[in-house]
Amino acid sequence: MRLRPRGVAVAASALLMAGAVHADPVHAGPVVPAAAESVAGPAPSPAVAPAVASTEREALDLARRSRQRVEVLALRTETRQAFANADGSLTSETSALPERVRRGAGWADVDTTLRFAGDGTVRPVATPLDLSFSGGGTAPLATIGEGGRSVSMTWPGTLPRPALDGDTATYASVLPGVDLKVTASVLGYSEVLVVKTREAAANPALARLTFGTRADGLTVRKTPDGALSAVTGSGAEVFHAPRPRMWDSSGRDLGPAVSGPRQQAKEAPMGVDVSGDRVALKPDSAVLTGPDTVYPVYIDPQWSGSKLHWTYVDKAYPSQSYADSTHTPEIGYYGSGVKRSFFRMDSDNVNGKHILKATFRITQTKSWGCRSDPQAAQIWLTGGISSSTTWSRQPSWSSHLDSVSSDAGYSSSCPDKGIEFDVTTAIVKAAKSGWSNTTFGLKDYDDGAGSVWGWKGFSGSPKLVIDYNTPPAAPSGIGTYPATPCVTGASRPAVNAGDAANPLQLKARIYDPDKANDGVRAEFVMHHYNAATGVWDDITSTLPGGGRTAYKYTTSATDHSVKLAGLVTGHSYSYKVRAYDGTDSSAWSKWCEFTVDTIDPATLPKVTSADYPAGTPDEWKGSVGWAGAFTLAPGDGESDVAAFRWALDDPALATAATQVKIPAGQTSVNVRLAPRHDWLNALYVYAVDQAGNVGKTPAVYSFYVNPGFGPEGHWRLDETSGTTAADSGATTHPAAIAGGATWSGGRVAGGLRLDGGTGYGSTDGPVVHTDRSMSVSAWALLNDKSKNSTVVSQDAVRGTGFQLYYSSGSKRWVFSKFDADVDDKTIVRALSDAEPTTGIWTHLTGVYDAPRRQLRLYVDGILQSTTGPYPYTPWDATGPLQIGRVRSHGAYIENFAGDVDDVKIWKRELSDDPRTVNDPALGDEIAAMAKQPPIQRGWWTFEEGAGTTAANTTDSRWPAALGGGAGWSGDGFDGGGALSLNGTTGYAATPSAPLRTDHSYAVTAWVRLSGDDTCVLPSHAITVLAQDGATYSSFYLGYRLIAENGAVVPHWSFSTTPDAASGALTHAISAEPVDCSVLNTWTHLAGVYDEQAKQIRLYVNGQLNDQRPVTGGWAAGALQIGRARYRSAAVDYFSGDIDDVRAYTGILTDRQVVDIAMNLPLDS
Repeated sequence: MRLRPRGVAVAASALLMAGAVHADPVHAGPVVPAAAESVAGPAPSPAVAPAVASTEREALDLARRSRQRVEVLALRTETRQAFANADGSLTSETSALPERVRRGAGWADVDTTLRFAGDGTVRPVATPLDLSFSGGGTAPLATIGEGGRSVSMTWPGTLPRPALDGDTATYASVLPGVDLKVTASVLGYSEVLVVKTREAAANPALARLTFGTRADGLTVRKTPDGALSAVTGSGAEVFHAPRPRMWDSSGRDLGPAVSGPRQQAKEAPMGVDVSGDRVALKPDSAVLTGPDTVYPVYIDPQWSGSKLHWTYVDKAYPSQSYADSTHTPEIGYYGSGVKRSFFRMDSDNVNGKHILKATFRITQTKSWGCRSDPQAAQIWLTGGISSSTTWSRQPSWSSHLDSVSSDAGYSSSCPDKGIEFDVTTAIVKAAKSGWSNTTFGLKDYDDGAGSVWGWKGFSGSPKLVIDYNTPPAAPSGIGTYPATPCVTGASRPAVNAGDAANPLQLKARIYDPDKANDGVRAEFVMHHYNAATGVWDDITSTLPGGGRTAYKYTTSATDHSVKLAGLVTGHSYSYKVRAYDGTDSSAWSKWCEFTVDTIDPATLPKVTSADYPAGTPDEWKGSVGWAGAFTLAPGDGESDVAAFRWALDDPALATAATQVKIPAGQTSVNVRLAPRHDWLNALYVYAVDQAGNVGKTPAVYSFYVNPGFGPEGHWRLDETSGTTAADSGATTHPAAIAGGATWSGGRVAGGLRLDGGTGYGSTDGPVVHTDRSMSVSAWALLNDKSKNSTVVSQDAVRGTGFQLYYSSGSKRWVFSKFDADVDDKTIVRALSDAEPTTGIWTHLTGVYDAPRRQLRLYVDGILQSTTGPYPYTPWDATGPLQIGRVRSHGAYIENFAGDVDDVKIWKRELSDDPRTVNDPALGDEIAAMAKQPPIQRGWWTFEEGAGTTAANTTDSRWPAALGGGAGWSGDGFDGGGALSLNGTTGYAATPSAPLRTDHSYAVTAWVRLSGDDTCVLPSHAITVLAQDGATYSSFYLGYRLIAENGAVVPHWSFSTTPDAASGALTHAISAEPVDCSVLNTWTHLAGVYDEQAKQIRLYVNGQLNDQRPVTGGWAAGALQIGRARYRSAAVDYFSGDIDDVRAYTGILTDRQVVDIAMNLPLDS
């Protein structure tokens, strides 16, 4: 072939890289952009933004719905993009070289265009490595860095200001007739000395080129093969430079020689010396000044990083390494040597995946000619490459994968073209073997034949495109429903077959990491043991759907099941399952077996208890709420009992929730149960066999229980002076009162006022065991909701055994326990339903039920919440009981801000069973504490006889002012004074509300309707007592006309409205209509609102007449005596006399109403 001579030049280059430092590839045509390298079809229109999603799950879902591929942003790297496809598969596209770089939380495309920076240096727009070039002067020529380490190269002289052209900075005439070009690339940079003429080449300065170096965190050293390496203190290589080379401008003219030697050019390696902070290069004189040298000549040492991306080898230079070269990949014989190229492609993202297809895509940019029968290029799976790879040390050529014939890149007749090789078999092997990367070799199919027609050149960044599917994960949660373990052989479980409505089911949890959005199903196989033949017969075909469940479209693991029918008692069955996503199946699960048993236990269980022995009414034991031990055992002769279900009082409560198993190796099981009421209790126990069959008849164990133990500690806090609060409980634990704590009026009598900073009360030791059942209660009046405030707690060493408190974070009352006595603890807590109101007394009760490991919180006697089973091992806090503070991290915090009264603590559960109280009005023993004792807020006796004010003999804050012509009577119910009202304008009223009508309250009065001998009853409602709202009264106690059987009948009535706006009334009315006999006769009326029972009650002359359910109450204004408010107007004026008006916070019991009606002292 005839070669055209060109001018001669000499080039010297130093190349530094972390991935590699490269010059632009030599090619006969333009490099095909990455977006156009695919041969699968045209690139998408730039007007349409590619679809993206953050996660693989989201991308798969969007792809399925949109029917287009969607990029998975979470899988994007510098070299890779992954796409979810509409069919549920994924595609990864991995380039050999980085295509993008991180910029904050996002990505930027690699852009090697050079710009002058603000600090005077020259920098590329976006590259994976930190690159900077000199802006002129004596600063380092080039610096490359990564991870805080860097290497700088310095020119031995002053540099001019460079001219920038794209990715190249040119420093003109650094020596006479010599230019210095520095080029940024994807993986680093190259510096090339261009020696333009023979005269320039004769300069003695070119005989030995010495560059200064500065290595931060690294040491630059020479390797045995003449290369350079920058290593850490531990010897790890960060940057690498193959042995430097030089070449002239001879050879076949296929592009600018500055980018690399042309084919058949004159070239040679150079010697390298490293001494301290200097690197010296010794050019080859035969190339630099030889008689046949064609100028310019280029001198090119190169650096690359420790992560190798690609390399080539050249038979003409068998010991030369070209790791991560700036030159473009080439293959084949070029006239004086043979080249082969290798590419290391990351493939770890598909390890363990099912590879559907894999292609190696690269753009061919050069060929020797354009022929009708182009010579084939081959791709091989090879061994790994390194910076030491040379022609003499090539990796193994393991297997030929594919061949492609193409003469692209020669001319406009054969332009650059993207070609692709099928490498599926190699990636299948890599995915199964778990390789982190896969190396491919490109070569001419017969490069030893000496034919230049096999020579080809390619773009520098091929792509590996892999279509893959992730097989479903192995099924989990394999078993039956109802649940049985997955075992085989003699230990196989017995199971009940169920019935037609609820048959036994096989179940498994199925998950496909990438295909669940496009459907995944379970495939069950089932066998039946044939006792006659001793083999397992396949009966899968009898299962619904042949054992195949419906595809489920979901983003997480889901349960799949099949229902079984036709199972025979006493027979054994086996099953296994796998997942299938429409493309791949998981591995089969192991076999599971079961035996069907549908026969219920027939013999009644046996129950014994030393704590609560079966007895007669003369043998009462224990206490309400105190847990005793009961032993449950199978009945005589019963061998197939595995568990028991129990219930106290009601057999219907014996469910799976109360089931207890007999421990392995035991013949009985002990349970601790706390009776919920006194006198006769019944424990119902059902036997449960191994298959889950429950006996039809329970054993009934009857026993008698004492009323509940009183509190272990009871601090009434009724003291008015001193520093000790007495304990009237079962044990003596007086509490020392200290800090900002003072005595004050309480909810019951006296109380303790705490300042929220230092005030507290503390016993000298523990009062209860916190690892056993216990209860605690107190009245609390909260003043500050901005901080946590503790009512009661009991110390441990670092923390507390329990805490009853207000949480500012939750804005709720809380009863809590903790997992351990440590600083970094986990809380288990029961919370109130509503946010507390400041300034009002609230009754709090916390209960720890040790048998059930539950916490319960009651507010004003009403259950608020119950926790699930306490998931930690119970532990005992053995320190003092604290009133008004809690221990945490070994110090006291969260002091209560407000008042505390009547603190109690029990060594048992308190019960909300109605049988724990004698008076139904009290509800139960927990509600009773919130209802009792009633606190009298007002008592107006009307004994004044003159003036305009009726005194409140209980609380002077609420006197009653007479108005509208109200007067006095001297003929009260007890012969004393009374209030006399004219029926049109007269009334008496307090200045504000003595009652909170959103909590339990009671009002009573003696009333006398005026009348004459004509026996004319009022024809409209008249009110004895009411408490105002803005529009309506919150309650009305008085006389009202009620529609009955088409007639209007007068009744005494206690009526309430559920809120301040509706005016809809609920009436509790007298048992008998009002008749003429009441005129001029004293009648006693009492109305009670029971917040806990959500009920209103009316009493007439001390007797309960009616009770009605209500939804709630609401706070109101002034108490009105003798009138009410309706639709914002004063109405229903009373005509007659009213006496002995009383108002209470809390309820009145039936007995207490009788006492008031009989004018006896109130019995609480």
